[in-house]
Order: sequence, then C-alpha cells, then structure tokens
Amino acid sequence: MTPLFRVKVLNFSNILEIDGARTLDQYASLLEAMDYGDQTGMSDDDRHEMCLMSLQDLGPEEAAYMILKHDIGDVLRDGQIRNMAVEMLDEKLWEEYADSSLHERLFSVGSLLYTAFPQVFPKPDAVCIRLDVTATNAAAGALLTPSLNESFLVRLLADGMDDHAALYRLYDNELKGQSFPDADQIVWITRINTRIENSLELDVISSGYWLDALEHVDTYDSSAYADSRP
Repeated sequence: MTPLFRVKVLNFSNILEIDGARTLDQYASLLEAMDYGDQTGMSDDDRHEMCLMSLQDLGPEEAAYMILKHDIGDVLRDGQIRNMAVEMLDEKLWEEYADSSLHERLFSVGSLLYTAFPQVFPKPDAVCIRLDVTATNAAAGALLTPSLNESFLVRLLADGMDDHAALYRLYDNELKGQSFPDADQIVWITRINTRIENSLELDVISSGYWLDALEHVDTYDSSAYADSRP
C-alpha cells in the first residue's frame, strides 16, 4: 500500500541563527581559544558579549579563521580552514561548500560572524518551516514515528515543491529511488511539537537553498516513503 499524507504548511520563517546551536560552554571555549583570560564570575550575557568583542578585535578574516578552527578543526586541515575563512567573506558556505555534511556547522559559524560583523559577512538565511502532517492510510501512519526517517522526511518536503526546486535538480534519482544517503545532510534539525493519533506537527530547519521552494505553499498531498532496508 502506498503511503498517503495531507500536509499543511503552518509557518515559514527565515532565521539568522538556530536556537541552542552554540552552547554557553562553546562560547567559553572560544574565548579560551582567543586567550581571553579568566572568565570567573562572568554572566552568560557577558560571556556572549565578550566573545563578540574579542572577535571584532581580531578583524573579520582572523575571526572567521578562529571560529572555523574551533568548530570544524576536527575535520579540516589548517590550510583548508585558512582558505575557507577568506571565502566566508563573500560566500554562503552553508549552501556552497562541497561537503554538505558540514553545512549545518558552517551556518552556525556564519551566524556568529554576521552577529559580530553585520556589514561584512553574508546574512544567514536558513529556514524554519512548521508542518502539520496527517496520515490518511495505515501505511502512512506507520511512518509517523517519534524519530522520523530523514529519507522519508526529505521526500515529504519535496512533494510540496515543483520540479524546478533544488532538491529535484540535484537529487531527482534519490527522491524517486530506494536509497537517499545524503538525506540527513539536507535536513539539519527536526523537532516534533505535538503528536495526535495519525497526525503530527513538526518544525524542520535547513538551508533556504533546500526549503525556499515551500515559501508560498499552503497545503499539498504526499506519497513519501522511507528508504528500503538493505
């Protein structure tokens, strides 16, 4: 039986940052990396403010290098990070970097840089979209689990887009096939707000590059499915 869903787009909003993406401990460790000194007795707001001021003291390119080194130094070489720090002055690397597994982290970098240097770095433009998803048959209901399968979710989103959308241009075969290994890199964050019988309300956060095609959509039908198990 083919799964059938009714999907309503309840809200579509552009966001400059993802709530909770950068913890207070991460601000503290970034200050340490910039040799700030003793943070004893510093309030959370002060720590955030001093982090921004310390980045501004470094200047845009060096600040970009410092945050990138802190956030993704575990996966990239120093030379790559130096090049990326320059690229971030003009490019939305959370959309354009070749390794899409880093896009979410690069958005967090871009958000902090834009906060520190709003006239220098590209404006962050991720999207949070709120959906009401109702299963209209049993096969669909089985897919609305507490931990939504990313391949199913990306196909669900794509069903509301026309065939000119970026998802179809780059992943047409995966959307129509049985294997979508990059699905978890397209959907950054999923938060289920409510679940009632065969319906749920959820928020999906990702790059506007993927989700902008849903900005003016209200309601649509979907026959999304999850990847076949090997």
